[in-house]
Amino acid sequence: MIAALTGFMASGKTTFGRAAAERLGWDFVDLDEVIATRFGTPAEIFAAQGEAAFREIEKAMLAETLQTDTDQVLALGGGTILREENLHLLKEHAKLIWLDTDFAIIISEIGNADRPVVRGLSMAQIRALYDARRPLYAAAADIIFPINTTDYEQVIADLSATISSL
Repeated sequence: MIAALTGFMASGKTTFGRAAAERLGWDFVDLDEVIATRFGTPAEIFAAQGEAAFREIEKAMLAETLQTDTDQVLALGGGTILREENLHLLKEHAKLIWLDTDFAIIISEIGNADRPVVRGLSMAQIRALYDARRPLYAAAADIIFPINTTDYEQVIADLSATISSL
């Protein structure tokens, strides 16, 4: 079983996914880390080759990552599901869980990392991107998992229970 976590950047896909996988004894894979190991960080790829090149690499690495027989929690990039071919692969090989994280929590986390998609954007522009993507995540998700607390131990416990029930 593959539990694929989707959601806006800084929604907790890696942090909560890694912790839930550890709690469940499942493998954990972060798609951005897979890409970084072979091609450079998403920020480096965006800067050197642009978003279109990054999305092609992302598609290839997603297809490769989904070829597993082990129980796995897979953290996707925030834009992975925006491509129809990626969504088709995910629907065929995984259960898609949307981490529907409150915007205030996301904003508090965005400053902690280099996020090429929002570099140079104002708060209003980031909010507009968040609002535009929410319906896409909702439509794609098999499970909607709301996160509106910073009690991360509770989030991890609840996410682990959700994944174990798949």
